[in-house]
Amino acid sequence: MSGSASLSSRIVSHMVESVCASTAQTDPFPHVIVGDFFPSDVYDDLLDALPPDEQYEKFGYAKFHAKDGSSNRRRFGMEDKWLDRLPTAQRSLLYAVRQALGSNLVKRAVFAKVSAGLAFRFGMPESEASDLDGYALPELFREFACYRIKPHPDTRRKVVTMQISLPRDNSQPQLGTEFYRRSLNPVHLMREPHGFEVVKCTPYVRNSAYAFSVLNKITWKSWHGRSTLPANDVVRNTILNIWYTNEADANRDVYRQAGEGTQSLVQAAAA
Repeated sequence: MSGSASLSSRIVSHMVESVCASTAQTDPFPHVIVGDFFPSDVYDDLLDALPPDEQYEKFGYAKFHAKDGSSNRRRFGMEDKWLDRLPTAQRSLLYAVRQALGSNLVKRAVFAKVSAGLAFRFGMPESEASDLDGYALPELFREFACYRIKPHPDTRRKVVTMQISLPRDNSQPQLGTEFYRRSLNPVHLMREPHGFEVVKCTPYVRNSAYAFSVLNKITWKSWHGRSTLPANDVVRNTILNIWYTNEADANRDVYRQAGEGTQSLVQAAAA
């Protein structure tokens, strides 16, 4: 694991620098969009290391499946039992990426950028937001033509949601996640997503990411989703990295391996 730990430490340092260089935004809810998220060589290697379709499992609610029962959304978990199926080099890279995404240093940097929402939700000073507990669940997702997910604010079990875009090129920026605001404008009522204004579409471009503080209160909700993808050969690869309030919802292998020394190496190298 020493090679993976060394690579993880380099990834962590780069991620923290990129997050810190980004600009916090609050419309329509606190979020941040980050460019140059991975080191460029790691990003290219990561694209080559993505598992083939048959390694992913069907994922999503049945109502979003096609009539024949097939799913246009698939998931590849990043627990050991998933990664251990892969060839050595591929597995080693994805282990390093997973551990970096679970790093406390990355968590603190991201939480600081969305601190306005965390402070509002938890009733605390923004300066203390990075100290909040958060347990990471990184997973690979692959979505196909006609995929959609209706506006939703995310469950309160989540603290911060992050999604990392993994396209080969920048030819389809419009495929990103949409951020919404409720609207009674007849135009917004008549077309997808019904009853919501699309305030922002996060860009689906190389090596970019967004993160937002999960808000599910009466007065402020982190409404987001994705209008129906085009009915062609669209493939949308991403990593969802979600920090939960409870470690039981997270990737426990991240924290087990951190306890065995991987995380301490990462933190020492980035300090």
